[in-house]
Amino acid sequence: MTEHQTMSHKHKSKAGSPAPGTPVFCDVIATTGPDGVLFSHEWRWGEHGKSEGKGSIDVPKRKSKEPGTPLHFHLHDHTDPKRHLEFVEHQEAAMWVKRDSCPPDDKMCEDSEIPIDRMDVSAKTLKAFDLNDEECTLHYRLWFVGSDGKPESYDPDIRNGGKTLF
Repeated sequence: MTEHQTMSHKHKSKAGSPAPGTPVFCDVIATTGPDGVLFSHEWRWGEHGKSEGKGSIDVPKRKSKEPGTPLHFHLHDHTDPKRHLEFVEHQEAAMWVKRDSCPPDDKMCEDSEIPIDRMDVSAKTLKAFDLNDEECTLHYRLWFVGSDGKPESYDPDIRNGGKTLF
């Protein structure tokens, strides 16, 4: 099934939670604050879904044979003056992930729930895949760089429901 076909299916299961495999779309907004770049985000289920808020991305429990969750992060650079921010692979990944605490800003870290080899990065978009195999909180750091070459990062979190045995 293609990504387009997946998104065109209904995004809710009978219980009211999103159908397994429904992609998360997360808008990451960069603005200018008194001390530099300020980041915020808002996420939704499916490309045209309603907002689920600005907090943790909550991925519900899935059954063993159901798919994990595609993650689509879209950068919106509203800095003034314009920084021309883009996603960047910093120390080999545009997204660092650490279970149960924030990733440091100086040493790359990863978690098997969001494999680096399943990430695809372009200037304004980062696509990743959350296996959602274990119930846990995943803290992640997204990496950006401006036209001045200065790296910037943002570190929210994902709460995984994990998967059942059946």
